[in-house]
Amino acid sequence: MPNRRPRFRLWMKLALLAALGVVAMHAVHLVIGNRIASRALLDAQAELGHRVARLVAEQADDPLLVNDVMTLYGLVHSAAASSGDVSYCFIVRGDHVVASSFDGHTPEGLLRLRGAGDVSPVLVKLDGAEVLDLSEPILGGSLGQVRLGLGMKSLGVLRRELAIHLGELALGVIVAGFAAAFLAGRAIARPVNEMLEAADRFDPAVLVEGPIVEARGSDEVAVLGHRFNKMMRRLEAAHAEQERARQKAVETERLAALGSLVAGVAHEVNNPLAGLKNCVRRLERGDLAEPKRREYLALMDEGLSRIEEVVRRLLDYGRPHATRLEPRSAPELAEDAVRLVRPLLERRRIGASVAVDGVGDATVLADRRQAGQALVNLLLNAAYVTPEGGEVRVRIRHRDGQVGLAVEDDGPGIPLEIRDRILDPFFSTKPEGEGTGLGLSVTRTIADAHGGELGFEFPERGGTVVTLWLRAVAAARAS
Repeated sequence: MPNRRPRFRLWMKLALLAALGVVAMHAVHLVIGNRIASRALLDAQAELGHRVARLVAEQADDPLLVNDVMTLYGLVHSAAASSGDVSYCFIVRGDHVVASSFDGHTPEGLLRLRGAGDVSPVLVKLDGAEVLDLSEPILGGSLGQVRLGLGMKSLGVLRRELAIHLGELALGVIVAGFAAAFLAGRAIARPVNEMLEAADRFDPAVLVEGPIVEARGSDEVAVLGHRFNKMMRRLEAAHAEQERARQKAVETERLAALGSLVAGVAHEVNNPLAGLKNCVRRLERGDLAEPKRREYLALMDEGLSRIEEVVRRLLDYGRPHATRLEPRSAPELAEDAVRLVRPLLERRRIGASVAVDGVGDATVLADRRQAGQALVNLLLNAAYVTPEGGEVRVRIRHRDGQVGLAVEDDGPGIPLEIRDRILDPFFSTKPEGEGTGLGLSVTRTIADAHGGELGFEFPERGGTVVTLWLRAVAAARAS
């Protein structure tokens, strides 16, 4: 199933960002709008209250002059009942309440709320409710003041209605933002997701006709698709160039190793040739008995077979060919490599042996010639550092899913300061003209091509153990 997470994650992020922006903007609008609306409504309420209080003050001057208390009580009760927003109304003269709409005594807190001449609106708490207390002077304040309280209940209702409308607007914008983010995210993320899937299945070794992905979407996304296709083509070209360079390095090292083997092989050829020449001279005399003549002919045939086998091995080793992984016996690969190098080892009086550690299937998935070249490279390196009378050993080892061909030498070992450079191409400790510096680098390249690896060990006793790890056939089939 294709991985769709990048697309969903993208549109969800865009939607969340849009929602957060709308929520933040709504919060700002709500605060600012509420403040402006509250101030406007509060001013409107205060103006309404001042009108009512002013009306009461205009009607209360004559009753105050004649001390007509009943008329004054009628005025304050009429004012308190004139609107549902009026909570109370009373007339105060000095510190004395002349008439009040309160049943009983007027609250002392309201009387102490204002000083002399204070007529500004004041917001107070009365029985748990907010009330706007207003003051209107009677005859310029010489006869007293009319105090009027306006409840804020209607103002709170208006505030809530305003918040609800703003909330509904914000919810609609959030839904629209989610829809727009989904469409925009899908338009962007679908081509990106196709590029991710194409990158996952891309194999530079397999040429694909036509574009890797279809360039579609907005201008920027389409340009990205074109650039992605160009990048993949460049990767294909780089892989092809790298493969050519790898093959060239493998061939160069094969020829270099072949040159190293020729000196030892010459000895293998010279001995049978000397025997052949001796037999020819004896046969030319013509006085040999028939049994002796047949014996010489048999020796000549044996010598020619030996020469043919040596030349065949050299030709087989030096002939380039395409990589072909097949089940191969690791001990047989080791024996073939040792057999090819043995003349050189014998010439230097160096012994060689092949041993298998433990038990288990030692069949690997390998190309016989390339794996043989890797082992020959390791054996030549081991022979170079092993002193006369020493020994080179090849051990077959096992670990999870892999079989290793370990080449051990009796040399002095690799100095610590150059161990991190031994795999660098063209790095060599041999004198100039005696090595290409590609042996270990090519061997690692062959190991990588086989899905294996090259391991190094440096025993305390000295010497070096280089192991070519290859995939075991059983493990390869299981995967």
